[in-house]
Amino acid sequence: MLETVTSIAGDMLYLMEGYFFYCILACLMKPRENRIVKVLGWILCSLVVNIIIYPGDVTNITLALPLFLVTVLIAFESGWMVRISAVMMFYPIVVALNFLMFETFGRIILLLWGEGTLENTVWSTVTYVVPVLFWYLYQRILKEQISNVRQLLDTRAWIFLDVICLASMTAIYSCVYYAPEADYKMVPCMAACMVTSMGSIRLAIYLADSIKGDLERKNLRLQKNYYEELEKNQFEIRKFRHDMKNHFAAAGQLLKEGEYQEAEAYFERLSGYMEARNRKFCENGIVNALLNVKYNSAVEAGIDCFFHIDIDRMMAVDDISLCTIFANTLDNAIEACQKIEEPGKRKLSVKARYTNNEYFSYEIVNHKVNEIRKKRDRFLTDKADSKAHGLGIASVREAVETYKGTMDISYTEDEFRIVILLEV
Repeated sequence: MLETVTSIAGDMLYLMEGYFFYCILACLMKPRENRIVKVLGWILCSLVVNIIIYPGDVTNITLALPLFLVTVLIAFESGWMVRISAVMMFYPIVVALNFLMFETFGRIILLLWGEGTLENTVWSTVTYVVPVLFWYLYQRILKEQISNVRQLLDTRAWIFLDVICLASMTAIYSCVYYAPEADYKMVPCMAACMVTSMGSIRLAIYLADSIKGDLERKNLRLQKNYYEELEKNQFEIRKFRHDMKNHFAAAGQLLKEGEYQEAEAYFERLSGYMEARNRKFCENGIVNALLNVKYNSAVEAGIDCFFHIDIDRMMAVDDISLCTIFANTLDNAIEACQKIEEPGKRKLSVKARYTNNEYFSYEIVNHKVNEIRKKRDRFLTDKADSKAHGLGIASVREAVETYKGTMDISYTEDEFRIVILLEV
């Protein structure tokens, strides 16, 4: 009876451990939406997280890694680098934790209490309960922190983390493949691998937090620019109102003298000054501030601008990604237009909308005269300091890849076009 109860409890704890392991992986990678696939992912995670690796157990250590890779491929739909990195970070923790439970705590219990039925029951219960508690607490602690990692780290950061995790992976395999006769000698190495992998996850969170902090500081600077621009506009309006009497007097004098064309041109210039510089492109304050700054910069450069922004209903794309897309593409477009000597040929069109079928579409078209240079898939800057520039398109591409969108770039001799589509 006791053995039956223990067996049932063990199976339940087995599935619980797999569920918590699945949850923590779901914080790092995006789970697939299909319910059947989710259940399958849960079962596969249970197999992976409960696999027992004994010293010299070449078969299990060899098969466990491909099983983990298959699990992340089936159950999650994040990029290849994210999925590989998840395996590199969590696999040493799984192996080391199970090894320490069975080889260390198991030996301690058996040495202290013997090898009777009750002792074996206690040992089995401990080896099931402790890992369940570990993964439950681990995912509870890291749930909020690790969610930013998936969105903010780029390919280079993932490669950097994988290189660090490679040490733990190599040590794990070396310990098992070339296990010493005294098994206890493997304990320090396994514990070190586990701590190193957990440290790598902590490092990933730190890198993501640093990137997020930098982006938030950029957004604060953006808001600061917005208020400075607003203050400048208010000053220009007050100045214009103060000079209004003189402007009308000058225009009236032109009309009296019959200089109708000059008077009409003067009124057109006045109309341009009267137009408020602060426009409302969208409800999002940060994005609206950015668009105002870029629009005014373009107008001051003598560029004929057309902005059509309809994204007020969109909530899924975060402000950081939106600002990355708008800011980098507009900076490049304005810079390209400024190189056109004839002001009448400086034209810029920006269209962004959120469709009813939950797609964010973005198109920016600008006239140009400069030659487009590419190296493989990367666009090269024509500025002298190439290391400090030329990263705009790459930043936009990373923002698009975050939402598994598409970006199409096309150009002719006198026009450059970027089209972005995100399913949100």
